[in-house]
Amino acid sequence: MEELNLQPDLSQAAAKVIRERRTIRRFAKRALSGEELEAMFRLAERAVTLKYDEEALRFVIFATEEGKRQAGAAIMAAYSNQGLYRWIPGKLLQTLAEQVAKTPAIVAVIRRETDDPSFNDRQLAAASAIIHGFTLLAWERKLGLVWNTEPVVEHEALAASIGLAEDERLVCLLYLGEYDKVPRGKMRKPASERWTVLENDRREEKQTK
Repeated sequence: MEELNLQPDLSQAAAKVIRERRTIRRFAKRALSGEELEAMFRLAERAVTLKYDEEALRFVIFATEEGKRQAGAAIMAAYSNQGLYRWIPGKLLQTLAEQVAKTPAIVAVIRRETDDPSFNDRQLAAASAIIHGFTLLAWERKLGLVWNTEPVVEHEALAASIGLAEDERLVCLLYLGEYDKVPRGKMRKPASERWTVLENDRREEKQTK
């Protein structure tokens, strides 16, 4: 508490970013620097206090035209085997892949998986914490994103195209870019309805029964 009181402006600024951040699906046509995104991920990593294996997490940033074309083709190759996409003509799929490649930057978040469930849980938790921190840093920089965890991220065609090892799993895909307009916020379920607070006296009561 003392540390927060010493930096009220910083605390208020962080709260403002958390409240105002929105998912962005329409990006401005401005290029992003892969080096800048890498620096932001490193900063987000330093804020994670959970013990995890840094070597078992990696982030692949597609920010060049060639890299984004590779990612777009890989993503649409995976989608082409999903649901209604299977009936879309190849020429249209190519057009969709080109549209994906116009995204200013695409990031693949990858974790290594072992036979130890607790290790896998920690790695996934750490990856999620890093991504959350990154989204807030990005928003402060006027960057928006979509955090994609659809079943397509588990498709073998996507894994092969991105170059995942046999023991690696794709956590998610991030689509990033600057935005010119912030979408209007939607009504959300109050956060207070999503958690349970256990009072000390209640905990003691349960332990004595």
